[in-house]
Amino acid sequence: MQKISRLTDGLNLVVSWIVGLFLAISSAAVFAQVLIRFVLPSFGIIVAAPWTEEISRYLIIWVVFLGVAVLCRNFRLIAVEILALMVPRPIGNAFKFFSIAVSLCFFALTASIGLSWTQMSAIELSPVMRFPMNWVYFAMPVGSLLAIFNLLVLAAEAMTGQRDLLEAHPDAED
Repeated sequence: MQKISRLTDGLNLVVSWIVGLFLAISSAAVFAQVLIRFVLPSFGIIVAAPWTEEISRYLIIWVVFLGVAVLCRNFRLIAVEILALMVPRPIGNAFKFFSIAVSLCFFALTASIGLSWTQMSAIELSPVMRFPMNWVYFAMPVGSLLAIFNLLVLAAEAMTGQRDLLEAHPDAED
């Protein structure tokens, strides 16, 4: 189990770097759009760059789905945890496992819908960059399947005693 945990953490580190890179590129595209739309016209330079909006939108979609998947590894999704912490420990753990089960169902549904959308959009191209839209929709199944994998590893760690679901997140003091 420890090898799987280390492999999962390494995979999530790589995905985190990809998320950071996509976020940086998206931010640079938005910054370029602000310059082109508001700064350059004041100097009499009129330029159009419609690609900036498109690339930032598509990269943010990937950031969201990959970022959520990475957050699943440490169960850092938005949650109301007070009830699980107020009841006796075994009941609190049962609440957490139930929450993991509901999340697994949600991500399985999202992956299924994402695969359908990816297949349906195989012939579509983005309006400006003429980019295949199935690569944009592919973020849904990729992120959802990675989230499922991370949640399964988390549940396995909790069941084997390597992880306590009721304890604070390891980096909560950040």
